[in-house]
Amino acid sequence: MVLLTAQPVQAQVSDLEARTTKLEGIVSKLPKMSGFINLRYQYEDQTNSFDIRRARLDFRGNPVKWFDYRLQVDFASSPKIIDAFVRLKISPMFNLQAGQFKLAFSLENPYGPLDLETIENSQVISFLSGINDLAGSKAAGRDIGVAAYGGFFEQDGYNIIDYVVGLYNGTGINVRDNNKHKDITGRIEIHPIRPVTLSASYYNGKIGEDGALAPRTRYGFGARYDDGDILVRGEYVKGKTDQTDSDGFYVVAGYKFAGKFQPLLKYDYMRKDLADEDARQINYMAGFDYWPHQMFRLQINYTYRTFILKEKNSGLLGIMLTARF
Repeated sequence: MVLLTAQPVQAQVSDLEARTTKLEGIVSKLPKMSGFINLRYQYEDQTNSFDIRRARLDFRGNPVKWFDYRLQVDFASSPKIIDAFVRLKISPMFNLQAGQFKLAFSLENPYGPLDLETIENSQVISFLSGINDLAGSKAAGRDIGVAAYGGFFEQDGYNIIDYVVGLYNGTGINVRDNNKHKDITGRIEIHPIRPVTLSASYYNGKIGEDGALAPRTRYGFGARYDDGDILVRGEYVKGKTDQTDSDGFYVVAGYKFAGKFQPLLKYDYMRKDLADEDARQINYMAGFDYWPHQMFRLQINYTYRTFILKEKNSGLLGIMLTARF
C-alpha cells in the first residue's frame, strides 16, 4: 500500500524537476541586465559642480555557446546607445563581431568606466582614440563596423598573443558614414607571462566628405604590468589629423592593498599640435580608489595641469562614486 502511494508522489517530483529544468533553460537564454551610475563632483578655480557622469543599463545575452550579444544604453543628459553588437564565437583563434563597439586601438581604450583606475582617460587616449577625438568624434572610444579577434598559444588560462582587426565607418557612434572610405584599425597584444602585456596599435582612416578627404592616422605602443595588486601601465600614441600632427604619452602606477584601497600616481603628457609650442599640456595626478563594497567604488583624483604659459596652470579636484547593480 505504501509503494502504491509513493509512486504517484515520485512521478510528481520527476515532473516538477523536468519543468524546473525546462524553465531554467528558458531563463538562461534571456538577456542578463546590469548597470551602473557615476555620480561626480568637481572643484576647479573657485567653481564647483555635481553631475551624473554616466547612468547606464547593460543587456547581455548568450543564447547558444557560439553566439552572444550586448546592448548598452546611457541615460545621462540624453539617452544614447553606447554598445550594440553581436559576436560569432567560431574558435579561440578566430571570432567575428559586428555592430557598435570599442575601437581596436590603444591599450587603455578597451578599459570601461568600471575598470579604469582614474576618473577620466589619459589625454592622448581621449584626443587620439575616439573619446574626445581631434577629428571631431565624441564617441566614447567606439565606432560602427565589423572586427575579427582571437588569440594564439593558450597557456594556463591566457593567450600568449591576442589580436583585433576592425573595419569601421570612422564617424563615431549612432551615425552613418559620410564618405565611401572605411577606416581600418588593428591591435596586437603579447603576454610573455600572465601579468605582463606588450601592445602595438595602428589606425588608418579618413575624415570629411568625398572629394575633400583628409587623413586620420594613429599608431601607438604600450606596456602594462598588473598582477591584481601592483599596477604599472604606460603608452605612447602619435597621430595625424588633417594637417596637424599630435602625440602624447602617460604612465600610471598604483598599488592595491587589503583588497579595498588603491593609491595612484600618474604623469600625463600631450601635444595637440607639434608645430605649436603653446599646445603642450602636462598633467600630474594623485588619486585614491576605495571599494567599501564590491558594488561600490569611491574615486578621488587631484590633477595639477601645467602649460607653456604658466599663468594658465590650474588644479582640478574630482570625486566620483560608482554604484553598480
